[in-house]
Amino acid sequence: MSFRPAVYGIGVALGLCMSLILTGCGSGGAASGGSSVLGAALTGVVRGGQQPVVGSTVNLYAAGTSGYGLGAVTLMNGSGSVTTDKQGKFSIADDFTCPSPDAEIYLVATGGDAGYGTNNAAVLMSALGSCGSLGAGTVINVSEVSSVASVYALAQFMTPGSTAVGTSSTNVRGLANAFSTVTNLIDLSTGQARATTPAGNGTVPQATINALANIIAACVNTKGDGACTQLFSLATPPGGTAPTDTLSALLDIALNPGNNAAKLYALRPSSGMFQPTLSGAPSDWTLSIEYTGGGLNAPQLPAIDGLGNVWVPNAIDPGTLSQFSPTGEPLSGAKGFSGGGLSYPESVAVDVDGNVWSVNEGNASVSKHTSGGTPLSGAAGYTASGLSQPVDLALDASGNVFTANVNNSVTKFNPSGVPAARFTGGGLDVPYAVAIEPSQNNVWVANYGLSNSLSKFSNGGTSPTVTGYMGGGTAGPVGVAVDANGDVWVANFNSASVSKFNSAGTPKSGAGYATPAPVSAVAVDGSNTVWTANTDGSISRLSATGARISPSMGYISAGATGEVGIALDASGNVWTTDNYVNSIFEYVGAATPTTVPLQQAVKNNALGKRP
Repeated sequence: MSFRPAVYGIGVALGLCMSLILTGCGSGGAASGGSSVLGAALTGVVRGGQQPVVGSTVNLYAAGTSGYGLGAVTLMNGSGSVTTDKQGKFSIADDFTCPSPDAEIYLVATGGDAGYGTNNAAVLMSALGSCGSLGAGTVINVSEVSSVASVYALAQFMTPGSTAVGTSSTNVRGLANAFSTVTNLIDLSTGQARATTPAGNGTVPQATINALANIIAACVNTKGDGACTQLFSLATPPGGTAPTDTLSALLDIALNPGNNAAKLYALRPSSGMFQPTLSGAPSDWTLSIEYTGGGLNAPQLPAIDGLGNVWVPNAIDPGTLSQFSPTGEPLSGAKGFSGGGLSYPESVAVDVDGNVWSVNEGNASVSKHTSGGTPLSGAAGYTASGLSQPVDLALDASGNVFTANVNNSVTKFNPSGVPAARFTGGGLDVPYAVAIEPSQNNVWVANYGLSNSLSKFSNGGTSPTVTGYMGGGTAGPVGVAVDANGDVWVANFNSASVSKFNSAGTPKSGAGYATPAPVSAVAVDGSNTVWTANTDGSISRLSATGARISPSMGYISAGATGEVGIALDASGNVWTTDNYVNSIFEYVGAATPTTVPLQQAVKNNALGKRP
C-alpha cells in the first residue's frame, strides 16, 4: 500500500428541527431554465427554541443568478408576506410564481414573539430546494436548526446583513448542489439534525448543529436584548461589522468559524433545547461530514468534476477509483471502478469532457475513465518511454496531461493519451507534484529531493533555470498550486509550513508560513485564499499574503487522523481524503466556490477566482 509521500524506495511514509420541508423537497436542477411555474400551496410553523413564534413575518424567495448574495426575488404575488398565528403557523397560497421549475427557493421568518416579547432581531430561515420539487401538502418547519443547516450550506452564496441568496450566472450548478447539501444536515421527515446522511454512509456533526441552534435560540427567546447583545458582539468578524439579527450572526459564525468559539459556546442555555448537543466548547464551528464506502481504500489526491462529483484514487493493487455525488453518496459501487491500467493510482484530474485521468505509480502508466467509470485507456493504461513511478498529474487548457515522475522527468501526453514530450533538466529532483499556471500554461513542479526546490517549464518543455528555485522555507515539497496572482504555493511534508514563490521563482514566504503539522497537499479557492491538508488530521486556511485565517491548530473534523489530499468545489465545500480511516471529509460551505474541473479554470485563466 502506498501513502504520500512514499514511493517505492523513496522518501518517508506518511505516518500518516424543527427544520425544513417534511415532504416533497428535491435537490433542484443545475440551471434555472425554462418557463415560470405556479407554486403549490405551502403551510408551516415557525418555532424559537421549540416554542411557537407568534406574529413572525414570513417571506418566500427564489435565489438570484446575477451575482453572489444578489438578485433574490420575492415570490409572494398579491399578499407580499404572511404572518404566523398564535400557534406559530402560517399558510402560503398557491398563487406564487417561480422563475422556473429549477429555481432554488427559500423562506425567511422575521421578528415575532416566542413567549418573551416581540423580538425584531429574531430572523430564521429554511432552504426548500427547487420550486418544481415542492408538491401539494408540503409542510415547512422553521427554527434555529433549519437556520443552521441552511446558512452553512449556502454560506458562500449569502452576504452578512442581507437575507438574499444568489450566485453568478456561471455557477448555478454550485448553488443547486449547495441546496442539496442542506438535506444531508437535516432530516426532512422529522425536522431534526441528522446523525447520518440519507445514503447511510456519512456521519453528520449532529451535536455541533444542535449546539449552534441552542446558541441562536438563546437570543430568539428574548425581547432582543441580553443574550442577543452578547451574540452579536461575539459573532462580529475581526475588523468587521456587528450583526443585528440572528441570521446575520449565524452567517458570520459560518464564515469565520474560528472566531470566539469558546465564548460563543458559553452563550448556550444551561439546558439545551436541541439534543444531543456538545458537552464542551469546540475548537472551531466548522461543520464537517465524514463519508465512507464507494470502494475507498488508501484514498489519495482527489478531484471534483463539473457536476460536483468527487473522484478519489485508491492506492491499492491493482487500484480503483471511487466516485461520490455532491452530497457524498457513493456512485462507484462497493469496490470502486477498476480497469484501464489502474495500479496504485496516486492522483486524479478531470477534463472538460468529464473524463477522469489517473496517474499510476505501480505500473508507470496513465489511465482514463469516462464520467461513468468505464475505462478508455486499455488494460495497460497509456505508457511512454521514460515514464517511471509517476505520482501526480495535471491538465492544461488544451487537455494535455503532465505527470511528475520520480526519475527526474515530466511526461506530457496529448488528450488522446499519446506521448507528446518528455521534460528533463530545470532542476528536477524527485518531482512529486505538478500544477499548471493558467495565464501562460506554464508547468510548475515540486521536487521532493534533497534540493527542496521548484522547477518551471514552458508548455513545450523549456526551463528558465538549471537548478530550480529554492528558499522560502521549502522542506520536502509534495504539493503545488498556483493562485490568481500567478504566485506558486508549496506543501512542505518535512516541515509544518507552506511556501510561496512569485511567478519568476522568487521566494516570498521567508522561512515558510506556519501550519499545525506537515502538509500533504495545497489548494487555492475562489477568493484566492490557500487551503492545506495537514498530517495531523486538520486543515488550514491562509490569506494570499500568508496570514493565518484558521486557528493555530487549524480546522478539525472529529474523525480525521491524517489528511492526504484536498479539493474544493463550486459550492464552497472543502473535501479531504484520509487514508488511515479510509474516509473522505466535507467541510460544508467553508471555502469560496471554485471553478471545477480545474482544467476549466485553466482554460478560463480562473484559478483563485470565484466562478
